[in-house]
Amino acid sequence: MNAVSSTSAAARVAGRSLSDRLLAALPLLSVYLWLSAVYVVEVWRRVTPWLFGDELEHTQISRAIAATGHPARRGTPIAAHSIYDYMLAPIWLIQHVPTAYAGVKYVDVLAMTAVVFPTYFLARLVCGRHASLFAAIGAGVIPAVAYTGYIVEENIAYPYAALCFFVIAKALMEFRGGRSGRRWAILALALSVVAPFVRGELAVVPAVALLAAIFMAWSSERARVRRRSWSIGDWVGVVVLVLGGIFFVSAVASHHSFAWMVSTRLYKHRMINMTGWAAGSLAIGIGVVPLAAGLAALVRVRGDERTPQVRAFRSVTLAALICFGLYTAVKATYLAYSFGTRVEERNLIYIAPLLFVGTAFVLDRRRINAWALAAATAFAVYLVGYAMYHPTQFPYEMQLSLYSDALGLAILQEANRVLAWTPATARVVLIVIALAGTLLLAGIARWRDRPRVAAVLAAVLAVGILAWTATGELSAALASNRAGRQAAATLKHPFSWVDDVVHGAPTLYLGAGEADPNPENLLEFWNRSITRVSSLDGTVGGPGPSGGPNIAADGTTDLGNGPAQPHAQFAYAVEDYPCVDLAGDLVAEHPYRAGGMTKRWRLLRLTTPNRLRAMCTGIYADGWTGAGDSTYYRFSGRRNGWLRVVVSRRDWGEPTGPSPVHIQVTGLAINDNHQPVLTAVQQQTDGTIDSGQTKVVWVRAPGAPFGVHVIVDHKFVPADIDPSSQDRRLLGAEVSYRYFEKLPRHASATRGGF
Repeated sequence: MNAVSSTSAAARVAGRSLSDRLLAALPLLSVYLWLSAVYVVEVWRRVTPWLFGDELEHTQISRAIAATGHPARRGTPIAAHSIYDYMLAPIWLIQHVPTAYAGVKYVDVLAMTAVVFPTYFLARLVCGRHASLFAAIGAGVIPAVAYTGYIVEENIAYPYAALCFFVIAKALMEFRGGRSGRRWAILALALSVVAPFVRGELAVVPAVALLAAIFMAWSSERARVRRRSWSIGDWVGVVVLVLGGIFFVSAVASHHSFAWMVSTRLYKHRMINMTGWAAGSLAIGIGVVPLAAGLAALVRVRGDERTPQVRAFRSVTLAALICFGLYTAVKATYLAYSFGTRVEERNLIYIAPLLFVGTAFVLDRRRINAWALAAATAFAVYLVGYAMYHPTQFPYEMQLSLYSDALGLAILQEANRVLAWTPATARVVLIVIALAGTLLLAGIARWRDRPRVAAVLAAVLAVGILAWTATGELSAALASNRAGRQAAATLKHPFSWVDDVVHGAPTLYLGAGEADPNPENLLEFWNRSITRVSSLDGTVGGPGPSGGPNIAADGTTDLGNGPAQPHAQFAYAVEDYPCVDLAGDLVAEHPYRAGGMTKRWRLLRLTTPNRLRAMCTGIYADGWTGAGDSTYYRFSGRRNGWLRVVVSRRDWGEPTGPSPVHIQVTGLAINDNHQPVLTAVQQQTDGTIDSGQTKVVWVRAPGAPFGVHVIVDHKFVPADIDPSSQDRRLLGAEVSYRYFEKLPRHASATRGGF
């Protein structure tokens, strides 16, 4: 009887324990589900990708994994890529692109929103439940969560980094805890090893773990006791050792990383500035106060107990701030050196959960080091009030609708759009927020002996922070969706018009004169049948191979794509007509926007072997020729014909003065690089063109392959003539070509000049 009673009692205790755990988990699960529901609606309204090439590259790789099991870009194998691409691959087994794209976005939402779980558990090491929920919500509503609508690695890297921080902190806390400590240490090691495969930037996670372990050991009671006996010489020796270690690590990094060498040796000041920009953008996105409170939480308050949990949290946070801050500094500086100056908040978002946990820690303990708070607030005010308000830059990037690498600025950009805020207004608001938050934090600490007053102040501050941060996320999502609608207007419905016709048959895209890659990127994303992308003049780029074809004298094209496709032939092609004219039967046309005008792609069923009838180079998407003038090559034709050449400046009304124009008909040859070149001039027609004029010239074309070169002598830069123009190109004229086998009735041959 006693045994039965004991068993029943144990069962009741276990049942109560399980039910208590389930009830305790409900608030966190509710937060996750509600946030996920909101973000699903946001991404549902994002009609198409637009952040190219990131989104197209991950799409190419994950589709290749789905099709072959191996990562590749445009059919060319690459080294193993991010785990993110493998996560998306099963979704791309769905052949219908709109359905698969929706699935990708919804999986991204569920993955990135999961950051609330590790953030909550990390906060529970040092905070109560309510404060931990605040930290979890804060990490789950930062503006960078709007990346859920994008096909980018942040969707798994952000929650994964938070998980690593929690496990590392737990491992440090349980280091001497026997079997449990060993399990946590093994898990921390495993997560750190995998981190670089989640996203390259997370290669700093092992460094975070190592540095956090050093800080944990330094803050231990044994180390404190030992340091009490150190002499001045001991301290000097330690400082020398630390500096020597830093120099050694930097030297090794410079030997293995060109980016590190360039940044640390040539642009040290730029590293400081650009890290300040990234940190300032992050501070703006999370409401400034969590940055100040999170940093102040790292400093001990007199009388606080030195618990392993608090020491572990502070060690991990300090290590992450150093490592991710340094990575951001090096990457942003190297990008400025090699590509362009950017605000790289995108690389610093991983510390946001730690800052929110630090803020929750302060709100929960209602104690804060006054000196640390003052210093952290001054630093935050410097970041948002000066570093991001540099007079030689666009303050807060408020001239843009959205800054894709710094979503923290979205709330100010939206305020400019909706409330007509100027940068000066934004600056005042941010500084006021920082100072008001500091006063509230000081008030919470001052009135901690009056729980109700302190609780009200803490609640007001917490709600204000979350309201600002969530508004920033919503602003970033709205701006992203607007960009998606603009991209949709570029491609125009139906997006999958190629797939709808060819039904998966191998299709080539061949372009020319493409200054804007977005139309082609959108076309390639929405039409999986396009397996090869190329251009005649190198104006179509990556991600992935995009080399031009080898061309024979009769126009036959060799579109080999490396060892995988040495002499590929295609059933269909989308040509960028009229400068790409392939031999085949027209089966469909589709409008798109490029160069400020509506153009049309042509879908052809190609002849075998694939062959060009004609091509032209040197013409921008809006029809103007540039510094190198334009050239037309005709490969096919056994009889004489006629070429209509239109030379115009009808779209330029400002006076430029008449310019001589020379139309030369030449022979055509193929050089050693298998590209067409002009030979001797066979005939020449001369004329002039002036502003507002259009002239049509009919040129007698020989039966053999030939070329036509149109030379405009007096070119102009629009911005030099019209100060309101932003066009800095050197322009000649608007030129177009069309071949006719017979001279149309309404046309007349041009002889002598025009």
